[in-house]
Amino acid sequence: MKNSPNLLFFLFFFFAFIVVGQNPEQPIFLNWQQPIVNKISENKSLRFLYFEGAYFASEYNYLPYYLEEVNLKKGQELGGVSLKEVEVSDIDYNTADIVGVESIETEFKITYKTSYFKKEPKGYILVFPVRKNVSTGKVEVLTKFSISFKEQTIKQPPVTNNKTATTSVLASGDWYKIGVTSSGVFKLTYNFLKSADIDVDNIEPKNIRVFGGQQGMLPGKNNVQRVDDLQEMAIAVYGENDGKFNKSDYILFYGNSPNVWAFDAITQRFIHKIHEFSDTTFYFITFNNGAGKRILNQPSTQLTPTHFTTTFDDYLYYEKDNTNLIKSGRVWLGEKFDVINEHNFSFNFSDIVSGSTIYLKSSVYARSASVSTFTISSGNNVFSQMVQGTQVNNYYDSYAQPSISEYNFAASNSLVNIKMKFNKNSAQDMGWLNYLALNVRRNLKLSGNQIVFRDRTTVDIGNITQFTLSGVNNQTSVWDISDFFNIKNQEGMLSGNTFVYSLSTPFLREFIVFNTPDSLGITYKGQVKNQNLHAMLQSDLIIVTHPNFLSAANDLASYRKGQGMSVNVASTQDIYNEFSGGATDIVAIRDFVRMFYERATNQSEMPKYLLLFGDGSYDNKNRINANSNFIPTHQSANSHSPTDSYVSDDYFGMLDVTEGEWKTTDNDIADVGIGRLPAKSLEEANAMVKKIKHYESVATMKDWRNILTFVADDEDGVLHMDQANKLSVMVDTTEKAYNLEKIFFDAYRQESTPGGSRYPDVNKAINERTEKGALIVNYTGHGGEIGWAHERVLGIPDIKSWNNLDNMPLFFTATCEFSRFDDPERTSAGELIMLHPNGAGIGLFTTVRLVYSSPNLSLNQSFYKNVFKPINGKMPCIGDVFRIVKASQGGSVNTRNFTLLADPSMQLAYPKHLVESIEINGKPAAQGDTIRALSKVTIKGFVKDKAGQKITNFNGVIYPTVYDKLSEIATLNNDGDGVFNFKVRNSKLFKGKASVINGDFSFSFVVPKDIAYTYGTGRASYYAENGQEDAHGYYEGFIVGGTSSNYAQDNTGPEVKLYMNDDNFVFGGITDENPVFYTNVFDEYGINMTGNGVGHDITAVLDGNVNDVLILNDFYESEQDSYQKGKIKYPFKNLSEGKHSLTLKLWDVYNNSTEASLDFTVVKNKEIALDKVYNYPNPFTTHTEFWFEHNQAGKYLNTQIQIYTISGKLVKTIQQDLYAEGYREDAIVWNGLDDFGDKLARGVYIYRLKVRSSNGTIAEKYEKLVIL
Repeated sequence: MKNSPNLLFFLFFFFAFIVVGQNPEQPIFLNWQQPIVNKISENKSLRFLYFEGAYFASEYNYLPYYLEEVNLKKGQELGGVSLKEVEVSDIDYNTADIVGVESIETEFKITYKTSYFKKEPKGYILVFPVRKNVSTGKVEVLTKFSISFKEQTIKQPPVTNNKTATTSVLASGDWYKIGVTSSGVFKLTYNFLKSADIDVDNIEPKNIRVFGGQQGMLPGKNNVQRVDDLQEMAIAVYGENDGKFNKSDYILFYGNSPNVWAFDAITQRFIHKIHEFSDTTFYFITFNNGAGKRILNQPSTQLTPTHFTTTFDDYLYYEKDNTNLIKSGRVWLGEKFDVINEHNFSFNFSDIVSGSTIYLKSSVYARSASVSTFTISSGNNVFSQMVQGTQVNNYYDSYAQPSISEYNFAASNSLVNIKMKFNKNSAQDMGWLNYLALNVRRNLKLSGNQIVFRDRTTVDIGNITQFTLSGVNNQTSVWDISDFFNIKNQEGMLSGNTFVYSLSTPFLREFIVFNTPDSLGITYKGQVKNQNLHAMLQSDLIIVTHPNFLSAANDLASYRKGQGMSVNVASTQDIYNEFSGGATDIVAIRDFVRMFYERATNQSEMPKYLLLFGDGSYDNKNRINANSNFIPTHQSANSHSPTDSYVSDDYFGMLDVTEGEWKTTDNDIADVGIGRLPAKSLEEANAMVKKIKHYESVATMKDWRNILTFVADDEDGVLHMDQANKLSVMVDTTEKAYNLEKIFFDAYRQESTPGGSRYPDVNKAINERTEKGALIVNYTGHGGEIGWAHERVLGIPDIKSWNNLDNMPLFFTATCEFSRFDDPERTSAGELIMLHPNGAGIGLFTTVRLVYSSPNLSLNQSFYKNVFKPINGKMPCIGDVFRIVKASQGGSVNTRNFTLLADPSMQLAYPKHLVESIEINGKPAAQGDTIRALSKVTIKGFVKDKAGQKITNFNGVIYPTVYDKLSEIATLNNDGDGVFNFKVRNSKLFKGKASVINGDFSFSFVVPKDIAYTYGTGRASYYAENGQEDAHGYYEGFIVGGTSSNYAQDNTGPEVKLYMNDDNFVFGGITDENPVFYTNVFDEYGINMTGNGVGHDITAVLDGNVNDVLILNDFYESEQDSYQKGKIKYPFKNLSEGKHSLTLKLWDVYNNSTEASLDFTVVKNKEIALDKVYNYPNPFTTHTEFWFEHNQAGKYLNTQIQIYTISGKLVKTIQQDLYAEGYREDAIVWNGLDDFGDKLARGVYIYRLKVRSSNGTIAEKYEKLVIL
């Protein structure tokens, strides 16, 4: 969410509470509460009626309503719906300033609708439990009611005739693609075809064929007929009868602009529709697929005319797409009215009918704090167009307001001039033109080379219309283009310059009149390879990829197929060729997916997942520079309100026949799980596929898979902490095998800086947790495209610094715009998490626009209800979870603005098996025991399958973590908004590693002295793996408290050795700027890592900075099968160059301490640095080892040692490639022989060490050696 308090506007906005499949007439109780008060600015608050579980939408004036979803029988729909057992109560507070109060009706209102999910009907019932009592004038609410509904046979079964071809015409033959940008008759000449490298001299002209697809955009509604595959068009080929295509021969065909007009029978106007995705209409030519379709003659009817026409309807529009006001939505605007507040527009209608009515439609936008106006004039006709005002100082409010008006005036001249002026109320006001559209009447006369005409007044059943066209000659042709794919050459009678013909006109006919055109206006787009998407078989996963990323998509598909999943891969261009006539169209992608959906005879055959492989943009037509429009996006119709505008990939999954339009009030449900990988380059695409494979590999098996982390902002009182805590309690109740970590800002010390308040320890905690790994990281609070919270606890530099390839979390971000992927000018923080080549996140269930706190919580709760719930006995893929969660929330804009950036066919790294404790200190685990400070504890158990059977061939490692009792934390009230109390298990008694042999395990430890001495339930958490499979579990059957009465005495602190990266490091050695601090630790009774005792943490101090002490408790891990030995590994980031000192202090379980120090020198690894180059032993006889230090840990090194005599003669070259685990190498060995295998003479030699790093840098150093 935005870092401003007013942008949590409407805390309970769109709160989604859906009861699924509730029994009819079961009582429903509404718990009404005081109005929700939302502060939207320093001086303004809004009040909303609210009951627990209320659902809000702008379409219903923000009044709360109740939503119930019911499952219906096949072939049934909702019939009558009514309320019963109604109990009503008055509202006991003033409602005068309640938002939406003016629209409250006098009766409780019910609406209902039948939708479909996977072809099965579902009912949605909306109850508006508020009314105004006519007698008293008071607002009354429902407190109790039941819903009674009837099912009835569907009156109009949802059928469609959109049957798809089984094979595409593009599957065979040679195909060539051309494009046009306007409507008219086009001419293909010998020279044009020759310039396209077509072997024109050897084609049979009668086999010339032209194909096209949908004219204009595909219809959004699934039940509207559309063109499937490419269809052949009737064309005229001049000179084809001699069997050769000569230089004088040519082809004529009619082509359409991508922007089309449609007749509105209600308004009797023609309405234009700009193509939102393409400025070009494409056609396909082939020469070797048999004889082609030709334009046939259409005779004039001999029936007596009932209507006569010498005039026709014409239209023009002016619309420029220059500006998108808020970088969201599908509306783009043209001329801006600001400093220049007047613009003129001219429309030329030759032979306009003088005195006829001109209909002008004007669409404008204005940004003004009050009502503003445009003055529109044409000649003496002056009109005023009013635009409502907006709150210009509030980000959440509409940036501008739209206005559409229609005017009419008499035609007086063929040149229609329109003058527009924006009347500003203040200097800051601005206006924009969206479009002007004109409908006029013209005389039916050929002016210029061609005209297209139609006459709406001629249409009716039984009408026979005589058309009289003037201005023609014997070279003029008239084509009937009413049926685009079956154009006819109209016959008639030519008398002088007048052509007359008659036809029946039960529908609107359209004609083009032309003289032979030139060959301009056609663009050659290239040869099209054979393709056949229509012949693909059913699949579980469909990958739609931009052609640039096809190799990466195929790589992922092969990987999924290897796992037993059926996969189809298609490039966007191939989809467009077969489903939208070659033009970019978002519906083509959906129709491609829907083809498989419609072909499925049962749910198992239906596609389950759709992966969109490529980034998207709010600019679907590449108007802006450096656009990232690889897979187009579904943008909302609203492009002016940040709260009502959205981008959503859910649109691709609306596959049922009744769906597709997807208005904001529709509760349509996606039928597939949809995810997007926002690649902008093949490098990014390959990196994400590599991450997915690695995430699912055995290399990532570790106990991070047991961690769920909840992060909460401190803004808006304790709201976000309360919500995050509710989520954690919910999970802890149902999924107890997982360990919960809570990073609540207000529990940490806040610091004031010149840049504002900061939480450095929160920043550190988030970074450390991400580096160590978690199955899920859940954030609740404010945020934006560059990070979380106004305290900047997570930013882009943090994300880029993460190196966590082996333990990548799934992120759930209930915050605004964190992962906005459709702004090419910025790569959002969420995108960077997904694009990170060395880790970060495996996916994000995340937000792309403004979202609101309360509906976020509802969606978040649904996520945790479903993310751990098996489907048909198997854990779900994240696409399943995403789909189910979205379906549970209705179709609100808030829900639509959550997107899945991930492979939807991927499963989270759920541990496969279970772990059970069977014994504690020799007692049955079910009986339990009390463990006390300084007592030795032994726990035994085994690994089992989900059926409860021990897995006797499970041999591997278990990672037990034993926790003290729950602790209650009180936050620090840093912002003065109140203290929040919550419980955590943050005190670890032991964290170790033990062997699992034939399914059994046992581990021991000594309980630290620093336990909380009160008695309470402890917890043991388990994660086990055997290199192929893993398991997890927990045990809470023991009590922690008190002190053992029988313990040994100990006054000796732990033994510790300090290193950097590995144990080859020597004191004072060099590192790069990101070294890993590494220790080996031993203590007879174990190390204290509880964090309970004051001053008894494992701590490290860098360069004596005691104000920034590092707490390393969580970085200690015991050695396998030992509680006495262990290691600490702590990664440093971005250390400054130069000398550093590090002091470690740690305690054993008896609270005996040890302190040790280490010096090291940082040399940044952009340039390789060498130090301490020597050989040992030196002098030597037949064996020596070359040692050196460097700053290239984690890189491959190419080393070369050349040995010279004192006189400079080269006698030996040693080449060796190394992988640098640490900063010190000692693996190069030499036996004292030269390059020919002869022993070198005794004496002094010079050697040069030359090292090349994988980053391309080179360093070298000379030293001496002596052979005895």
